[in-house]
Amino acid sequence: MKILPALLALITSIICFSHSAYAQKDLPANDASTAAFVELCKNPNDEQGRIFCFGFGEGVYQSYLVNRSSNAKRSICFSNKSETRNEILQKFLAWNVANPQFNQESAAQTLMRFFMQNYPCK
Repeated sequence: MKILPALLALITSIICFSHSAYAQKDLPANDASTAAFVELCKNPNDEQGRIFCFGFGEGVYQSYLVNRSSNAKRSICFSNKSETRNEILQKFLAWNVANPQFNQESAAQTLMRFFMQNYPCK
């Protein structure tokens, strides 16, 4: 997959930049699971955690855009331009509660699944 190298580089740079956000939660340093991502993102008062979550989600989406074939039909469309990153994050957190079976998968893989299910192109 072409997404993986770009995503790993993004994750590494964000983890290095946001090390203190991980330290606040005592998460394992190499845990890129959905459960670890949700744990980091669910506290609305953790500003550094939120910044990481927004950046990670944006990075996953941008990696999808860059790595899809130019002639392939888009499968993710954020048509509601007024929806904020925080609103999307809240939808993801609620979706995750209803779909805990994905908690051990990579956060990037689960975010893609969420995006495709909740923001399909029409």
